[in-house]
Amino acid sequence: MIKRFTPDNIKSLKPTEVFVFGSNIQGEHVGGAALFAMNNFNAINGKGFGIQGHSYAIPTCIRLWLNNGKRYSRYTKPFDSVEQIKPFVESFINDAKKFCCTTFYVTKIGCGIAGFKVSEIAELFRPCLDMDNVILPKEFVEWLIYPIVIDNLSKRGLVGGKDYDDDIAVEFVMERIKGRHSLDDILDEFENIKAV
Repeated sequence: MIKRFTPDNIKSLKPTEVFVFGSNIQGEHVGGAALFAMNNFNAINGKGFGIQGHSYAIPTCIRLWLNNGKRYSRYTKPFDSVEQIKPFVESFINDAKKFCCTTFYVTKIGCGIAGFKVSEIAELFRPCLDMDNVILPKEFVEWLIYPIVIDNLSKRGLVGGKDYDDDIAVEFVMERIKGRHSLDDILDEFENIKAV
């Protein structure tokens, strides 16, 4: 059941809450959510993965030196694929299961500086849909649950037929996801309004 989403702007956390952010593997928290985590939730400079204070780093990129012919400078390079991020997310999920009394607010890791698509990163967090203590961004939840709902509605004959407008289905489902209804609630409610 989807109860809530990670807020867009987290200003403070309770003692049992953790801010989950995307990091570079070296833990150089120089921008985006990583810098915010260091300045606000005790992320440790030099620690690119795991729990630190009220934050949890998941690496999505690496910091490298660039020689432009005159001098060296640092730049951030995204990992080559989400497959490189996957083991870190799996480890995070295992940690979240161990700390079931802690609430983890996952930000849109990898979708900012690292430049990955929401669809690519959201899939890594699919197991979290069934975890009460892991809160995902709305965009991740929409990506993960929408195809499941449409598939279930199609199997029930509620979308995809000549007598029904699939655009209404899309609008309905997205409204219910925003309203944080459970998957079963969405399906049952849709079935009840079909005849209207």
